[in-house]
Amino acid sequence: MEFCDKCGALMFPRKEEGKKTITLVCRECGNEKSVRSPPEYKVEHRIKHSPREKIIIVEEDTKRDEEMTEDERRERRKEILEHYQSEDD
Repeated sequence: MEFCDKCGALMFPRKEEGKKTITLVCRECGNEKSVRSPPEYKVEHRIKHSPREKIIIVEEDTKRDEEMTEDERRERRKEILEHYQSEDD
């Protein structure tokens, strides 16, 4: 890992075909640095999450449409329309 001399950000390799050198480029300020005998650079993105960062989805038990009566369907539609109308105001 190499860091930019100007801003201290992480520098990433830019591979140019036909050249034996690798250019390291800063994504923040654009500073470039040439490396003659390049080590094996590999960009990996691994993120480990703690149990606190996991998302828990809790769903309310609702009846299926087949189990709902016509009056319940009308009431549900009315609630949905009221919800969207209240967001528009």
